[in-house]
Amino acid sequence: MFFGGGGRRSRDPNAPRQGQDLQYTMEIDFEEAIFGKETTIEIPKEETCDTCDGSGAKPGTSVHTCQHCNGTGQLNVEQNTPFGRVVNRRVCHHCQGSGKQVEEKCNTCGGDGKVKTRKKIDIRIPAGVDDGQQIRVTRQGGPGVNGGPSGDLYVVIRVRRHEFFERDGDDILCEMPITFTQAALGDEIEVPTVHGRVKLKVPAGTQTGTHFRLKGKGAPNVHGHGQGDQHILVKVIVPKKLNDKQKELLREFHELSGDESLDEQQDNLFQRMKRAFKG
Repeated sequence: MFFGGGGRRSRDPNAPRQGQDLQYTMEIDFEEAIFGKETTIEIPKEETCDTCDGSGAKPGTSVHTCQHCNGTGQLNVEQNTPFGRVVNRRVCHHCQGSGKQVEEKCNTCGGDGKVKTRKKIDIRIPAGVDDGQQIRVTRQGGPGVNGGPSGDLYVVIRVRRHEFFERDGDDILCEMPITFTQAALGDEIEVPTVHGRVKLKVPAGTQTGTHFRLKGKGAPNVHGHGQGDQHILVKVIVPKKLNDKQKELLREFHELSGDESLDEQQDNLFQRMKRAFKG
């Protein structure tokens, strides 16, 4: 940070500082993202050495102020240049910027004051969490320095793809195949949702691309703001293979229905296109 006089304030190497934040990526299933869950993860991390309480000194020995930098953690290095004498400030290599020196290093951490370990942490995944969102777990990051607080752990959620459902915010989308007969005559079908199967009435004459909405059958909002819906897109499946009897019945159906209804639909479509191009 610079001030009006152009000087620079140096950081006190002995001041308490918060530890580094850590990040962990976690994969969960689609249903787990919808309903949430509690789980335990194991992460590699550094923790304060219990043997020396983070001082880096062997128990029973002392920690002294570095005599080379007088506890500042920095050294002034003078250089002669064509423009005069220049003073550069560098990290003290005797104490690695800590401002302290130990008589004997701790046998457990080798003088670092930290040890590498693996820690199990309980995580609560909230219902409605979506792909890419983060969960903050306070004080589960890197250890603090000079008695400062630990950093935080950020768990990044990755949701595995579902074979049937898709997510759009709090809404759930799915495509539902129905037969030609069901579309023409209408039917009551069972539709899968993440909350269980529900019955849906398909009216006679339903076309491919018809959209239905099941209110409240989507994902809960992760912040507690209500519940999403499930949207169903109907896809009429035309049979690829027909036996002789089925072909005969369809020909009879075609002869009985004629082409009047189709011609009428084509005329209506032509009129809409004509109006659209006229602006």
